[in-house]
Amino acid sequence: MKKISIILCLFLAFSTISKSQMPLIYSDEFPDSAKFRVGIAADFSLNSNCLTTNFISKFYNGGYIDKELKNSVLEKVKQKNRIGLDFNYGIYAAFAPDSFMHKKNISFFFSLRDRQHFDARFSKDFYKLAFYGNAQFAGKTASLSDFNLNFVRYQQVQFGFFSSKLDSAARFGVSVSFLKGEQLASIYAKKANLFTSEDGQYIDFETEVQIAQSDTSKKGIGAFNGAGASIDIFFEAPFKTKIGDAKLSVSISDIGLLRFNKNSLYLNQDSTFHFEGFQINTIYDLQDSTFSATSQDSIINNIAPFKKQAVTYTLPAVLLINYRLQLSKKFALAEGVRYVYNGNYNLLLYAKADYWINKKMNVSATFAWGGYGNFNYGFGFYGNIGKGYMIYLGSNNLEGIVAPKKTGGLGAYVSLVKNFK
Repeated sequence: MKKISIILCLFLAFSTISKSQMPLIYSDEFPDSAKFRVGIAADFSLNSNCLTTNFISKFYNGGYIDKELKNSVLEKVKQKNRIGLDFNYGIYAAFAPDSFMHKKNISFFFSLRDRQHFDARFSKDFYKLAFYGNAQFAGKTASLSDFNLNFVRYQQVQFGFFSSKLDSAARFGVSVSFLKGEQLASIYAKKANLFTSEDGQYIDFETEVQIAQSDTSKKGIGAFNGAGASIDIFFEAPFKTKIGDAKLSVSISDIGLLRFNKNSLYLNQDSTFHFEGFQINTIYDLQDSTFSATSQDSIINNIAPFKKQAVTYTLPAVLLINYRLQLSKKFALAEGVRYVYNGNYNLLLYAKADYWINKKMNVSATFAWGGYGNFNYGFGFYGNIGKGYMIYLGSNNLEGIVAPKKTGGLGAYVSLVKNFK
């Protein structure tokens, strides 16, 4: 496997915080003599351990969520629930000079990407309150504590190098990224309890919450609301076993911070809000100042008095450990673990099988447990389509397509590569 091929694998390992690129991260490509390579890549991944594809689709599109659909999800809701989404796309280039500072086997790469990440965790009471109302909690307290939601969108410019001696020694790579922060929304409610009186006359909302939001007046991909940096590290050690050639790979990506500017909104509050509603004696009360003293803005300012200040967001960093064993010329098996720090993510355990149809085509199947969902499975394809072009496409989350009423996993990835000699 040539240096430039390894560079693509390294880029793909660094390019995403979703597991939709998993079939591409450690696949062995066919040898080629390219000195320069360019490509485009995109991936999407959405999963939840309780929300189904049907439910998410109707909620996102504003469709009617009937009682039957709500009840079917309620049966899957646990005391701790999670959902996560990643969407990334971009371009990249990699080149392998004959030597660099009198050293051979040093290659370089560059990438430019737009990235979006969303994750949340919530309690069973949170779901019941949001979709059934608070009448069921009359005389009781709904526990919404430990609620966390994060959404971030940013643009990334990445530079890196890769050192390799082909298959005879360990390989390693390092990259540095400069980040432009576009949008941030983050909520962490360490304590959130909602008490509804038995007669429904008042509610008490007890909170200990932190909320951060980027400048709301500047939106879109051109918005420059923050800046930051991140680093990625990759290491791979090949070795031989009695069964066949093997490789142990470790990568840590997206170790970094984004600092959003002083026009961001921030709240750190520990308080209790008591609300008794409105008393309306006649229809004419609706036309006077009944609501003037308690407008929507005044309620929000009473519960959540935001202030403007700069805020710092820690990126969800990804740890990936992969072991790959070449069982024959046509078949390879990989197993590994993946974990996302600061992302409401469960440890993901996966296995991936690669089968070479011929020297120009490869298919793969992936099976996993954990992450944002439960059981995950998918299919991938790699093809050398001639004239220096290669294509990767597939998904690691087909379960939400196969069974949209029972599971919530959706995902897809695609990458087109062009080699130049």
